[in-house]
Amino acid sequence: MKAIILAAGKGTRLGDYTRDLPKGMLRFQGISLIERQVETCRRCGIERIVLVGGYRADRIDIPGTVMYVNEDYASTNMVESLMCARGELEGETIVSYADILYEDRVLRQVMADPADIGVTVDTAWRAYWEARYGDPSVDTESLAIEGDRIVDIGRPDPPLEEIDGRYLGLLKFSARGAADLKEIYDAARAAYTGGPWRTSKSFQTGYMTDLLQEIADAGRALAPVRIEGGWLEFDTVEDYEQARRWAETGELDRFFRLEGPGRGGEGGET
Repeated sequence: MKAIILAAGKGTRLGDYTRDLPKGMLRFQGISLIERQVETCRRCGIERIVLVGGYRADRIDIPGTVMYVNEDYASTNMVESLMCARGELEGETIVSYADILYEDRVLRQVMADPADIGVTVDTAWRAYWEARYGDPSVDTESLAIEGDRIVDIGRPDPPLEEIDGRYLGLLKFSARGAADLKEIYDAARAAYTGGPWRTSKSFQTGYMTDLLQEIADAGRALAPVRIEGGWLEFDTVEDYEQARRWAETGELDRFFRLEGPGRGGEGGET
């Protein structure tokens, strides 16, 4: 099994913290977010780890990893970044956003899931959202599960009752699932290039959830890998500074338990 970490974005909502740094290289408790993910992958037995850089890719230097670069990062999004490493989408593959952290137990559960396409879903997301935003309806997207399938994902700001869980940005593909992903991407590219695509203004700026919904609508099963907590997202200045405060006060364990290096130090500077 291999892992692909998508780290092309600048992270404009992180303000000065990412003025000259890709957001995956933000330091949290002593080491960068990407380094934490890499260490998590290695503890869980994943040896081939692929990074897709873009903005300030020269600042990403993680020994023992393979790097691809999305040269068009400023005019594209997650889907196109993933396709920069298309040749790596063979066999069992984990795909992760670079601006999240997850516990070993979460990754091990995702790796062990037998689904061809597994979408990690936090069914206990509301406590984290309320602590993060003060309001569980802020910055939400739809995620509807029927039986063992996700049938709706990624629509912004749905009613809370339409949210069966929160998508993390952590996916698992079997060999067949990876082949399905590429087939459906190619069909969508042919159909939508030059125009809008689902929730995005253009195909080139498509979100990963647009591609996942395309897969679901094509009749391929998107299986929820249900977890309860054990992850963090660093999307804004407030996210980053709040997580650092939680680490200082001991509140972090409510949502995420640090493992491996950097458990004790602050190390928040970029």
